[in-house]
Amino acid sequence: MRLIATFVAIAIFGLLATYDVATTPTPEKGSCVLAKRVLLPDVCLNSCSPSFDCTATTRPYGFIFTQAATCSIGVVCLP
Repeated sequence: MRLIATFVAIAIFGLLATYDVATTPTPEKGSCVLAKRVLLPDVCLNSCSPSFDCTATTRPYGFIFTQAATCSIGVVCLP
């Protein structure tokens, strides 16, 4: 019984993590987008290459980690 419950919990965790990654938005050029996630921590994404952290403020995630709360309004991509 415990083995089945453990398998189901791992499967649900895997499905939620996969859903979080699959629904991550693609930001437009010169913008920073907050990706709200179900299981994984929220992150700010930008379209620059190489990418950089455009997080403006953070909030707690779990007991010891942090996640993005707000993102910078506009970003300048360096060549």
